[in-house]
Amino acid sequence: MDRMRDALERAKMLVGMEFDEESAPPPPEEQSFFDDINRHCTLNTTQRLYGFAICLAAGLTCTFLSMIVFFNPVKFGVTFTLGNAMALGRSVAL
Repeated sequence: MDRMRDALERAKMLVGMEFDEESAPPPPEEQSFFDDINRHCTLNTTQRLYGFAICLAAGLTCTFLSMIVFFNPVKFGVTFTLGNAMALGRSVAL
């Protein structure tokens, strides 16, 4: 959406229409990657830590359950895969 707005503002400048410089977004070299992430992420630190703890507990539970059902290949595969997915979810939550 920002790209469309930038393109429209540039087109207005090219044809000589008025351009409000105060409402213009900063040039791309002034925007950082982390500013873009923080603008789209609405979780605060406490919510991220809760998500990390929930994914940690669920991942460890699934991993230990997979060790219990080790000799049943289907159950082992499902629980081990879910445990690893939750381990990835932990880092995403942070």
